[in-house]
Amino acid sequence: MAISIINIARNSLKFSSVNFLAALISMPVTIYAATILVPEEYGIYGLLGLWLMYAGLIGPGFAAAGQREMPVLLGKGKEREALEIQNISLSAEILYTIIPFVVIIGASFFYSSTVLKLGLIIIAASYVAIRLASFWSGTNFIRERFNVVAKGNLIVAILTPLAILTGVNWLGVYALLVAPLIANAVVWVYYLKKGAINYHFRFDRSETVKLVKVGIVLQALGFLFWAFRLADRTIIAAMLPLEQLGVYVFAMQFIMVMLQIPTDFGNVLTPILWREAGKADSIFEGFKDLSRIAIYLALGTAVLIPIGQLGFYLAVSLITTNYIGSIPIFYVLSYNLYLASMGIVPALILNSSIVNRQKISLYCYSIGLALNIIFGILVVKLGYGVVGVAWVTICTQGLATFILYRFIKGYIFRDVKEFVRFQLRTLFPFLITIPFYFLHNYLNSVTSNLWTFAGISLATQVILWSVVIRIFYRDYLSISDIKALIREVGIAIKRQIA
Repeated sequence: MAISIINIARNSLKFSSVNFLAALISMPVTIYAATILVPEEYGIYGLLGLWLMYAGLIGPGFAAAGQREMPVLLGKGKEREALEIQNISLSAEILYTIIPFVVIIGASFFYSSTVLKLGLIIIAASYVAIRLASFWSGTNFIRERFNVVAKGNLIVAILTPLAILTGVNWLGVYALLVAPLIANAVVWVYYLKKGAINYHFRFDRSETVKLVKVGIVLQALGFLFWAFRLADRTIIAAMLPLEQLGVYVFAMQFIMVMLQIPTDFGNVLTPILWREAGKADSIFEGFKDLSRIAIYLALGTAVLIPIGQLGFYLAVSLITTNYIGSIPIFYVLSYNLYLASMGIVPALILNSSIVNRQKISLYCYSIGLALNIIFGILVVKLGYGVVGVAWVTICTQGLATFILYRFIKGYIFRDVKEFVRFQLRTLFPFLITIPFYFLHNYLNSVTSNLWTFAGISLATQVILWSVVIRIFYRDYLSISDIKALIREVGIAIKRQIA
């Protein structure tokens, strides 16, 4: 293979480690801030946070379009053309940044509350700082400077809670607003020094028009990504008691943390794959490695599902007993670890500048979102509650993912039989995980001993996966491969600690 799975896993682990560290640091800081601030102040923070979130979601997508073009150009050795695209796209984004900045500042005059007025001014400045940092971060990432970006993410992960911790006692809610501004301003300076991208202002009208045609679609896909993940919670918030929303959100938070592992893997894979595709003589040659990568992704995420179910059961039963009701919800939502992650593969092909069929992704996820909303409302009305909403969430995600695979078969396979074999190989690990849903529910009903539950579950997982990998996937994953991967992961963890 031209693309090293171990290299991608090693680099993605850097980002997963930083994300985990960020969550670990921010949790106690958030709890501490909650002891200082009253609910009304948190409400102000939430309102102002919505301004920042929606300002970030809405945009022309110049940078996304430019960063899609660059890896292919770099793969072909066209550094000058890649730099040109980089500077044109970033210049257009910087000019666009002025518009939301002015709108947010203008909106501050319509609020009578001094806190909201000043808060919106801080949010406007944060918006600029976050975008500038993200432009330099994204460009370094697309140029595969993963160490530079991981360190930048680490700076933000440490500085943001540190600023909140040191300022919340005397700044109050303003500390929560100023913290992202400080962290992103510092990390932008870091990128200027350690991650220089040779940027200079460059405006080209015709190229900008080309970029915006692609960028709007990519931006819409980003919006759909968040809409897909907020639709279920919005339905529950509107139609069910807050207690039900609480247990659902609690379960979903753990899913999102676990989902970060394959997401980081896909993010690291993106520029590497697109660069290699740019070197290839044909589209087929450029994407042929993806069939093997998809099988690794299917196996990895499938293994995570029963492990996650067991881990969540133990954590809730031992520590957060008030959230026992979230266990059956998590059991269902855990299947999104596979269904959502497998969507990475078709997205890499369809959204690339070589294939340029990102509208298919947009249509599929739009249909999935519409069905999610319709059936989510329906199951609540029929009395199936939050577990019913969870089933709708994974089914609509699965539908969108499997439809997308229909559109990529011609790019990685030469005949239909080969594609069918591929589908069976990627689907089989998922099918193996389904009995664990019933096993864990059964064990939950017949035994109250946590360690009996854990012992039976772990033994079943080890035996079943050993047999499955040994018989069906030995050409993909040998004992030596597993040892090599564990060794690389161990080295990466030691480097992170050091």
